[in-house]
Amino acid sequence: QRGAGRLSSPHPGRALDVGCGEGSFLLRLAGRLPGTGFLGIDHSELAVAEAVRQATAAGATNVRFATAFFDERYDPAQHDAVLTRYTVQHASAPAQLLAAVHDRLRPGGAVICLESLDAYTDCHEADAVWEAFTRAVAAIHQRVGSNANVGKSLGSLLRGAGFERIQVRLVLASPATVGYERFRKLVLASAQLATGFFPDLFSAELAARVRGWLDDRAELERKDPYMCSAIASGRRA
Repeated sequence: QRGAGRLSSPHPGRALDVGCGEGSFLLRLAGRLPGTGFLGIDHSELAVAEAVRQATAAGATNVRFATAFFDERYDPAQHDAVLTRYTVQHASAPAQLLAAVHDRLRPGGAVICLESLDAYTDCHEADAVWEAFTRAVAAIHQRVGSNANVGKSLGSLLRGAGFERIQVRLVLASPATVGYERFRKLVLASAQLATGFFPDLFSAELAARVRGWLDDRAELERKDPYMCSAIASGRRA
C-alpha cells in the first residue's frame, strides 16, 4: 500500500492488481487512494462478478474489475504500479509472470508482491492444533501445485525480471502483531475455504478443533502463533 501511495500528483496513477480475487483488498486500497485509477483482473469469472458487486454496492468510482488471464499476451498498456497478492505462488512460470509485469510498468513504476512464506509459519510453543492446521495447508499447496515458500525467492525473481531497488521483508500475522480478532478472522477464513474445497485434506473435524482453539483468547495470546508472508517491491528503470 505504501508503494502504491507513492503514485504522484498532478497526474493520477494507474495501478493493476493481478489476481484480485473477490476484490475486497483492492476496494479498500482504492478508498485510501482516490486519485489513483485501479484495475483488478482475475481468471475466475465468479470472483470478478463478486468484485463488481462489491464495487457497485460501495459506489467506488476509481476501480474496475475484469476477467482476464495475465501473461505475456495480456494488454501491453503500462501502469504506475502492479500489485500481486498470493498470485506468484500459483504461477507455473513465476519468472515469466514477473517479466510480463515488468513490461507493463512505465519507467520508474513499482511492483509490489505479497506472497506466502509458510516455512516460517510457526508458534512460540509447540501446539498440536496449529501444527495440524499448517500440515493440512501444506498438503493443499502440494495438491494444487502452488509454491508455499515462493516468498524466499522473490528477490531473485524480481532481479531476474529486470527490476531495480528491490526490497523484501517478512510480515508475521499473529495475535500480537495484528490483534486477536483479526488473527482469529484470518485463520477462520482460511479454514473455511480449505474445508470447502479440500475436505479430504482439511476435514470438518479439524475445522471444529481450530474454531475451539481460537476461542481460547488467553491461551492464543500467550502462545502467539503466527503466519508468515513476504512482501517485496521493486522498480522498473
